[in-house]
Amino acid sequence: MEGKETVSKEQAVGEVRNMAFQFADLYYAFVKILRERYGDDEAFDLAQRALYLRASERAQKMIVRAEKEGVPRTPENINKMSDVSYLGWDPSFGTETCPYGAAWNRRIKDDPEFRKYASLYCDVTDTTIAEIFTGSYSHKLHRNVVLGDDSCERTYFPSEKVEKGEITFDPDRE
Repeated sequence: MEGKETVSKEQAVGEVRNMAFQFADLYYAFVKILRERYGDDEAFDLAQRALYLRASERAQKMIVRAEKEGVPRTPENINKMSDVSYLGWDPSFGTETCPYGAAWNRRIKDDPEFRKYASLYCDVTDTTIAEIFTGSYSHKLHRNVVLGDDSCERTYFPSEKVEKGEITFDPDRE
């Protein structure tokens, strides 16, 4: 058997963060092109629809994994079942703990209109995953680094609407 190759935790964190920076910049590029091509209102709607689609796909995969592993579908288990490599969310980076937030805040300095799209990503993704994964809880961000806060803070709360299958950002609801 060949020798085992290892990397330091610092290098692994750096690699995960670099991957997240690339993703964050790709999201920015898509949003920028949507805004240029379709205007702000249509771009916002299209971004929200795409984010909802992807978040709902991710939540369904999380449900399958949770059921397979016998993990309850509770807010406390969302991160355990997530496909995000939280290794890159290193608290030693302070207000830049979240690599997406760090990358998007750099973009926001040059393009302040992007702020609402960065916030939209967090809100649609996290709320949709919480609602679909749990089937009974919703989610609210109270603080967000892309809105100028020094940290991100959220709560999960029971929701009768979610229990009825009403998902907050579902573009087909109503």
